[in-house]
Amino acid sequence: MDLHTFIQDPSAEDLASDAQRAMYEYWQTARNDSQLAPKSTLDPVELPRQCLPLLAVLEPLEGNDFRIRIVGTGVRSSIGRDITGQLVSQIKGAEDFLDCLRQCCGKESTYYAGGPASWASGRQEFFTSLMLPFGSPGHIERILIVFKFTHHMPASPRKSPPQVSAQQA
Repeated sequence: MDLHTFIQDPSAEDLASDAQRAMYEYWQTARNDSQLAPKSTLDPVELPRQCLPLLAVLEPLEGNDFRIRIVGTGVRSSIGRDITGQLVSQIKGAEDFLDCLRQCCGKESTYYAGGPASWASGRQEFFTSLMLPFGSPGHIERILIVFKFTHHMPASPRKSPPQVSAQQA
């Protein structure tokens, strides 16, 4: 796997940016004491403003793929194109990221991943991402992702990444 960071259930201290930490807090509040935040808690007006340019909203589809519903302007600028409406499986170089999304959806858990942005054609070379599932147990309806793009390899958080394979998803 090309990802240098892959953490299930990260803490706020593991996250690389204030935008990721703000969205993590939003998700924690939205889920209350439940395992997941319900999709009904997604309110664009209430989302942390600093997250919006760095946000992507994905919809899980049958067949273990994801449709990209919304992509923030900062993501578009960093990756060099608009991927709104595409399937993640159609993005060249995004195979490892697709595996992460499958883990997030299948295990109904938050994930933090990062590494080389080989799937991006923009000027940024590395990324970190916080993946937050919304839905109910057994039915993930959306995954919100908050990105951070950089020109250098992000520092690894305090937890070491496990080896992940598609069979574990």
